[in-house]
Amino acid sequence: MAESLGPRPSQYYRHTNFMDEHVENVERYKPGGYHPVDIGDTITNGEDTYTVLHKLGHGGFSTVWLAKRQREHSAGSSPSFHALKILRADLSDELAGHEHRFLQRLGQAGSSTHPNIVMLEDSFTVSGPNGQHRCLVFPFLGPSLYSLLLRECLTPAQRRGICKQLASAVAYLHSHDVCHGDLTPSNVVFTIPAAQELTESQLLALLGPVADEELRLRLDPASLTSVQIIDFGCAFANSAPPATLGCPLEYFPPELIFDDPASTHSDVWQLAAIIFYVCTDSYMFQVGFQIPFLLVAFIVQYHGPLPSRWRGKFVWSKYARRQPSGEPAKPLPEPDWWFDGSESTKSLKDRIGKDMVVLEPDQRISAAEASRRLESEVFVSVSSG
Repeated sequence: MAESLGPRPSQYYRHTNFMDEHVENVERYKPGGYHPVDIGDTITNGEDTYTVLHKLGHGGFSTVWLAKRQREHSAGSSPSFHALKILRADLSDELAGHEHRFLQRLGQAGSSTHPNIVMLEDSFTVSGPNGQHRCLVFPFLGPSLYSLLLRECLTPAQRRGICKQLASAVAYLHSHDVCHGDLTPSNVVFTIPAAQELTESQLLALLGPVADEELRLRLDPASLTSVQIIDFGCAFANSAPPATLGCPLEYFPPELIFDDPASTHSDVWQLAAIIFYVCTDSYMFQVGFQIPFLLVAFIVQYHGPLPSRWRGKFVWSKYARRQPSGEPAKPLPEPDWWFDGSESTKSLKDRIGKDMVVLEPDQRISAAEASRRLESEVFVSVSSG
């Protein structure tokens, strides 16, 4: 019998096809796949009727819709607005149960215990031509961190606040034995101030007309100061890590390539990668064409040789030729607005980065320590111009 070569690289990371990133794969609208939804459709769950107003987004496992909820026998009550996540039929039981379980563990089913972690409000099943689909109901939130970073419209003060909020939220997750597993800017969204106070017409005016193009919110980016971590479909208990993670290579913890288990330390690597992207508008390790070998090459280029226990588990040496033996590793780019330029603040920034981006997972600082350092740092006022 042929010897198993272990998981293929595609099992370790999620490949993103840039050609269709703004629309789900329409070939998955089939039995076992996506639930067909149109604007104006209604979905009923007990006394609650959800009317679909707009499309908010999609993923490989689900589509997400803006829905207005009206409750029966509640005369005089105003409708409320929510994000309705409808999972593919073939994954509904597995993924919905998984995400629901971890959100319940965090105390999210009914009341929020951390302001920067999304709250699950309800869940139910809807029948359609493609099967039984689990629906998860979340608050209506705003654009993703990724979309606003692409527009380069966030001020230094906003970016500092985002980093602090994310570190605090991840520390909270870890304190409850929960690892997110897919911390990327796409899974961080902004809250819209007073969103529930808007009328339906005001909300639709904010979102813009329904069209077959990328959704772009018509609001002032300066009003967006608070973020929440969403999508717990890859979450896991630190005490029971999964065999693989499904995050893009730019945020992929290197230890998983070498068969180390995922852990809170893996979340810390992803948190560092987000913080770096927020600070510099560039990836910590730019992995072109999503090739795992390149990730190892860049890590070796920055850090130097891999830990000895990893050698032989991945062919890495021929990819490190750009960093001749004996030469110092190239430093990561220095964002010129993050600190005030003094030696003490630059040193602290350096420690935060280097202590989080450490090859040996158990040598990385915790998310709680990262949060403490970010909160204790004295920032100076920096103009956005």
